[in-house]
Amino acid sequence: MVFAQRQRNTGVVLARSETAGDTMRPLISIVIPSYNQAHFLREAIESVLAQSYPALEIIVVDDGSRDESATVAMRYPNVRCVRQPNMGVAATRNTGLRYSSGEFLVFLDQDDRLLPGAVESNLNCLLTRPDCAFVFGDTQSIGTDGSHLPHRTSSPCGDTELYLSLLRGNCIWTPGALILRRHVLEAVAGFDTQAEPFDDFDLYLRIARSYPTCYNNSVVLEYRMHGTNASHNYARMLPSMTGVIRREMRWAQQCNPRYLDALRDSMHFRKNYYGNLLITQMVTDIREGKNWRRTWDGTRVLLRYAPCSLSRRIFRKVTRLLTGVS
Repeated sequence: MVFAQRQRNTGVVLARSETAGDTMRPLISIVIPSYNQAHFLREAIESVLAQSYPALEIIVVDDGSRDESATVAMRYPNVRCVRQPNMGVAATRNTGLRYSSGEFLVFLDQDDRLLPGAVESNLNCLLTRPDCAFVFGDTQSIGTDGSHLPHRTSSPCGDTELYLSLLRGNCIWTPGALILRRHVLEAVAGFDTQAEPFDDFDLYLRIARSYPTCYNNSVVLEYRMHGTNASHNYARMLPSMTGVIRREMRWAQQCNPRYLDALRDSMHFRKNYYGNLLITQMVTDIREGKNWRRTWDGTRVLLRYAPCSLSRRIFRKVTRLLTGVS
């Protein structure tokens, strides 16, 4: 059991745990956005309940799910379930922020799992760096069944130049690998609903360009990879990514021109990356005779956001046909 109280005049919430005697610890709010994945939600909640750090509050925000997500959350007496009409993951994370009380926050996706000791490990790292806005650890990928896959993050940047590192390649797969300070989240107005599904990446950039951050050289989270990950919707990822990078370019032109080259390289690389993934997805759908609406939507996105990727793929295909190369 955790008892929380707000310190007078500071707004900081401290918590007393029955298992921790009279020791006052900063309260950490774990926000879990949930939408139609009740079959994974239980594991996410139980990975939080298994944490060694006692001063936690758990808030599941059900984003208009049509399955049993809310029912799963309400089975746990220590979990608060907030329900809302479907608004998307960025708005759902912001709802969790509004309903939370902690000085620190973790936004854990419903299909991911915190590793044992992850919260305490990240928090200890952040408390040694009071100047830092957030701390992030590494992430291990897992399959649908929870088995480990041969992919994990390993930050190339350490404690400095995270902003530049993020432009070159996102070393933070998911916000569940972070602990963020509430006052920083509130200062940057939380997650941008216009940036979804790159709203988490957009948040990292907006924070990292203005605040120092720190890196916890430990694996803290298991990231579940499956067919319904939002990152597999390439027709949404490509325009979202383009919008985020363009906004950063406008900022860099006004405030920090030395980042412009990195932003241009990032735009070029990511357009090719997501453009090629989208083309491959479309070709697969056409061959299997399915998802015609997705193919049409993908074609429109490619023509607007990555016409060079489409042109190169068509040119290679025509060249193979003319030369007889299979």
